Amino acid sequence: MQIPKGLVPMTPSTADALAAERAKSVFDVQEMNRFIVDNKMRTKLAKVERVMAAEPETFDLHNVYFMSRTEKMDHALKIGKRLIELMKAGAITADEISIADLVLDINGPFGLHRTMFIPTLENQGTAEQQERFLKPAQNYEILGCYAQTEIGHGSNVQGLETTCTFVPETDEFEVHMPNLRACKWWIGSLGVTATHAMVMAQLIVGGKNHGPNPVVVPIRSTADHKPLPGVTVGDLGPKFGFNTMDNGFLMLDRVRVPRGNLLQRYINVSREGHVTRPANVDPKVAYGTMVYVRTQIVSNMSQVLAKATTVAIRYTSMRRQFAGKADKLTERGVESPVLDYGMVQYRLIPLVAQNYAMFATSQAFSQHYAECMAELGRGNFAPLKELHATACGLKRWTSDAAIRGIDTCRHACGGHGFSQFSGLNEFYGNQYPNIIWEGDNYLLSQQTVRFLLTQIRALRAGKTVAANQTTEYLRRHLSAGRIAMVPPPQFVGRSIETLALDPNAQLELLSFRAAAMASDLADQMEGGQTWNRSLVAMQRLCDAHSDYIVASYFRRHLSTLPAGSPLLPTLNKLASLLFLYVLEQNSSDLFRLPGRAAFSTAQVAQVERLLAEIIEDVREQAVPLVDAFGVSDMRLNSALARSDGKVYENYLQWAMEDPLNKDGSGPAIRAEWFKKYYAPVLHASDNKKQARL
Repeated sequence: MQIPKGLVPMTPSTADALAAERAKSVFDVQEMNRFIVDNKMRTKLAKVERVMAAEPETFDLHNVYFMSRTEKMDHALKIGKRLIELMKAGAITADEISIADLVLDINGPFGLHRTMFIPTLENQGTAEQQERFLKPAQNYEILGCYAQTEIGHGSNVQGLETTCTFVPETDEFEVHMPNLRACKWWIGSLGVTATHAMVMAQLIVGGKNHGPNPVVVPIRSTADHKPLPGVTVGDLGPKFGFNTMDNGFLMLDRVRVPRGNLLQRYINVSREGHVTRPANVDPKVAYGTMVYVRTQIVSNMSQVLAKATTVAIRYTSMRRQFAGKADKLTERGVESPVLDYGMVQYRLIPLVAQNYAMFATSQAFSQHYAECMAELGRGNFAPLKELHATACGLKRWTSDAAIRGIDTCRHACGGHGFSQFSGLNEFYGNQYPNIIWEGDNYLLSQQTVRFLLTQIRALRAGKTVAANQTTEYLRRHLSAGRIAMVPPPQFVGRSIETLALDPNAQLELLSFRAAAMASDLADQMEGGQTWNRSLVAMQRLCDAHSDYIVASYFRRHLSTLPAGSPLLPTLNKLASLLFLYVLEQNSSDLFRLPGRAAFSTAQVAQVERLLAEIIEDVREQAVPLVDAFGVSDMRLNSALARSDGKVYENYLQWAMEDPLNKDGSGPAIRAEWFKKYYAPVLHASDNKKQARL
């Protein structure tokens, strides 16, 4: 099957349209890419894509949209095996394998071995345990997973029912799941892959429960991969997305492991059954792996949203519908680009601004995490609580923005967004778990707010609070833990136009909003409002806090540019656009600000008007802005958004490669179906079967 020859050329062509959009750029796209995308990430992406492009027979996922789940898993295992071979050959490093997963959007069965099993051993294992388990794991001599979630318990880690009981007679731990609720569930890399599980279980010594702790449990033989005695393990089957990952279930029936299998860097059980912890250890350190993974999610979400915005912005700039309906004039009879319509701009352009803010946030927060881990290594656990609260808030903010953003981009692509060839449908399903795993986003907000309320209560009690980015703005806006209006915040009495040009005033307003909401919630709860009745307010407060943190990180990143940088005018517009978008999306918060800080209806109307103007202005740079993300055609895997702009040519060609259309398989399938189904229907008079009644 081939595209007919002699077709009249499209005028204007989609390729010409994309080239015209790129010609509008007022900044150097490569320079913008170097600024907004972390240098290490950019270097790794280029290297990994170069290595994979040399082996298309393994890494070209063009045909993944035609595969069954089993075929996808088989191909994912093929890719995973080859990546491990390339790592051992020195072509790529261990951490670059995760970059390959990001590029391919194919989360293979080895994924959790790298992202959770190994980091847990690194962070919570002793030197002796790292020798026993970490080195073999790094060499892929054992394959691991992280078994925390149970069929009956997900977010409530303290409620886990799997037990790890010390047996002094044999110097072992007995790991047991006493009921069906304790069955480990949703565990990635467990269904068919893992030989070892990092099991989170209630540590019981001498009849006393010491809370959830990680213990290494062998579950399959490394010789023949069969389950070991006492182990029942399997795959969960097809899911909404993420189907190249073997999420699995695990039941352990009184499985014994040596005492040394309990990770003991932060808790120790002696041969005599004495339980000790290092001095000055925060109990939350056991959740270090979860904080690490949340940090990785924050970092990855900028890249995830970049793929979606690149597809949608490129496609809607080339797709034309209706002549004379948009405000911008076109040649007579020439239809307008879809991106010129206000409703499409309103849906997509703020996503680009969020995306840029997320790239800046990922860099700043990764640095913050590294600094805190260094402090933990020196025995200082003081920064852990603020790190945990910030990680929870940013994981929620970035994953919500990315997942909703992908869905918005799918919708903006119209009917063609429904095609798998858009690159957004399977991608949406694969990325969707980010708003659920490592802490459901609605529950994570409670962790962030709990920290905020604790700081406010300490301030009200006259206690000293640790200095960090959160307490800095709380102390600035609160007096003795209560909102203060003397002196008035610097945004009070200012026009929206001047606020949109003043970064400091923007941060002042966003931080004041969060502080006022936190103080108000503290008042309500001190007045008797229950935690449960406060949950809706907590969601809003968590988002308000994170809105400020993200804006602060964004502005901090922009401040590293020289004053005369040609990138700054566009970046400042994006930062102001995001500020106005936050205000417009949360206008009820503005009406409720205390005293003179409260917004009027007229001010909110000004926000809406100015936001529309800036969106329309930024639209002219939309294609160069997403080009600056540097998302390759390999990563896009989309017929609608290839860098050559040949949308309809690529789209039709991909459809022709469907097994139903492809030369060889297509005619054979259609002939068989005609014989079995179509012919009996078309010639029903020759085939009158009676009902079996």
